[in-house]
Amino acid sequence: MEPAKTSDDSQSGGVTARPSPAPAKIGILAGQGQFPLLIGRAARSAGVEVVTIAFNGFASPEVTETSDKVEWVELGQVGRVLELLHAHGIKAVAMAGRIPHSSIFQYRHFDARALKMLTRAVTRRADSLLGVVTQELEGEGIQVLDSSLYLKSLMPPPGLITRNRPLDEREMADVEFAYPIAKVIAGQDIGQTIVVKEQVVVAVEGLEGTDECIRRAGKLAGPGCVVMKVSKPRQDFRFDIPVIGRGTVEALVEAACSALAVNARECLIFDRDEVVRDAEAANIGIIAVEEPDANR
Repeated sequence: MEPAKTSDDSQSGGVTARPSPAPAKIGILAGQGQFPLLIGRAARSAGVEVVTIAFNGFASPEVTETSDKVEWVELGQVGRVLELLHAHGIKAVAMAGRIPHSSIFQYRHFDARALKMLTRAVTRRADSLLGVVTQELEGEGIQVLDSSLYLKSLMPPPGLITRNRPLDEREMADVEFAYPIAKVIAGQDIGQTIVVKEQVVVAVEGLEGTDECIRRAGKLAGPGCVVMKVSKPRQDFRFDIPVIGRGTVEALVEAACSALAVNARECLIFDRDEVVRDAEAANIGIIAVEEPDANR
């Protein structure tokens, strides 16, 4: 485990390149949170036309401000989504924003094509489901892009993120303990986050998501927990990229956690200045780490 030097927003060169073509027009399949907004804004700044397919009950109304065109659909209306993508001449899409995993058990709006896709999934795990979605899109001649294509600079290189709040020896020992365990759990597509305290695993992320996992850990173990959020081994950057933001820090504060570690170069940090400010104000350290033999 290597924390290396303090990370710097200007060090965008430290972010591992994952080449993807940058088409003149893209579609965004938009779920919860800022991710679809940030991609839309960044793509339009790069001169790319953006058509957002926004899922009702999940996507923010703000997508209208970061898109050239928005179409609203219900989750599970696969036929309608494909119809809209073809109607707008979309040949490349990015999947962005959280769709709670528990939504797979809510079939009210699922069309025949969506239900047929579910039968093709080997399991109901995220990778299996998203893999089937990707195959369906590509079978229609629609490329699924690396979701971080326009947001590479939001992935920190190794180093301390909260410059004024380094991690102490206990916290670093917990990070080093947690990292390999978190990677195994993420590799099984269980969750990307675990919470530890004094080298005991307190909580593992399940269907509830990262923030609720953190809150649960605080109730179980009290102040001083350390959170480890990782990418999956051989992370597919077309979907399910780990993300932290101000909501993550709010959960850390609520649970009285003392530190957060994320995968260097493979986790997006939204609202970084505010994240750092809020974390330091609450005496929470944040660091980006990688394995010693990771490619640089």
